[in-house]
Amino acid sequence: MKDNRKLKGFTLIELLVVMAIFGILMVAVMQILNPLNKLSKRATLQEANAAAVDNIKSYMESSLRYSDCIEVNVGALTDNKGNFLRDTSIYNQTKLNNTFGVKTLTGGAQTVTPEEAAVVNFLDNHYSNRVTPNTEDKAEPATGRVYMLKIDNANGGVISEKSWNFKAGYTYTKFYEDDTEFEGVTYHKGEIMKKLDENGNVVNDIGRVNASITLNDSDSSVINPVYYEYYSFYIAPGYNNIETVFDTSELTGFDTSDDTSDDYYAAVKPAKSVKGNTYTDFSKDMFSLSVVTYKNDKDGDDEYLYRGQAKQKDENDVAHIYEAFQSPFALSNMNMSLVNINSQFSQNKGSDNYGPVRYQGPKDGKDYEPTMMVEGDNDHWKYEKITSDKAPKIDTRLFVHSPNMEAQAKANAAHAAKKTDGLYEDCIYFIFTLPDFK
Repeated sequence: MKDNRKLKGFTLIELLVVMAIFGILMVAVMQILNPLNKLSKRATLQEANAAAVDNIKSYMESSLRYSDCIEVNVGALTDNKGNFLRDTSIYNQTKLNNTFGVKTLTGGAQTVTPEEAAVVNFLDNHYSNRVTPNTEDKAEPATGRVYMLKIDNANGGVISEKSWNFKAGYTYTKFYEDDTEFEGVTYHKGEIMKKLDENGNVVNDIGRVNASITLNDSDSSVINPVYYEYYSFYIAPGYNNIETVFDTSELTGFDTSDDTSDDYYAAVKPAKSVKGNTYTDFSKDMFSLSVVTYKNDKDGDDEYLYRGQAKQKDENDVAHIYEAFQSPFALSNMNMSLVNINSQFSQNKGSDNYGPVRYQGPKDGKDYEPTMMVEGDNDHWKYEKITSDKAPKIDTRLFVHSPNMEAQAKANAAHAAKKTDGLYEDCIYFIFTLPDFK
């Protein structure tokens, strides 16, 4: 028997209706998924930021918190006057050696790197003439271990640490071997030698033997490398906020040509108090760091795609360069207390402020060398208060280096041009010792 049934399909109109409905549903689903996807990415970034900050803070607190003394260099290593130690126009290798290299009484200076010079400078600032406890009859220079914690913002915020064993340096007063005329004045044998200071004034000639250091632990990362696999970190001194940058003409280092409505930029700026002061300076009462987490994608020139600068003017119409970031990113602030530096014990360590008297040359019928005992009471070495000309920061437990105006101008130019030529390293260095110098 013949089957007269015919197969029937969808009409073109029906197919179009179904496709239109399917398209509407897809748009609706995407409208739901897109925000969820953004939220997921932000949550992932926030989690990475929180985990990293937790890790960084934990390590920082375990070391810096209990420091006996700390010096901080922000941007690049400098001397006490703000001159960059890597600036060869100021510190060629010979001058670096003569200023910070260990010198004997008769020989030349040891060769030092800028990092080693910064460590020696730290030790000379705080430990010159300080002695090993319970050796007053020998006045042996203090020994111990000194640390350098480096935050390398130019390399994704990698944190590393080095340590050196050290022997503190010492100073000594020089005496004329014979009658000598200096600046129109005749000084007799046995009188304190004179010299001109940087301002042309006649002052006592104080000899110095710098601290000696021996590398103990080489440069090694202290934060798990897994944190840097997908994200990089920018760590800024002080307490900071982020401020949206609406004018893209203020930005440098970003490709804004493919931006969508979801892209935005923000500058990291120092938080201000109600009195208008900023919280960017380290102090014993305010020791803070801000951590920005951002994607570590790079372009063909090895520059981070999500990090650049924003040049903006303040309320006084003065232009400043701020670090800026493209979304997505996250910022957290962390504070820590400096237990030993803030303690009354550290602020009043009277015995630390006294050191042995050392002479070079004829004095009171003796021909002294700096290692010879200058007798005090009970056949012990004679002690005196250590003054700032012998240990410039003896009374300062926390010292923050600031580049001088000329060096800062050079640094700003190097920073804006993304150069790491030694004038701006984009690093933070913490040099410190722990109690009992261990």
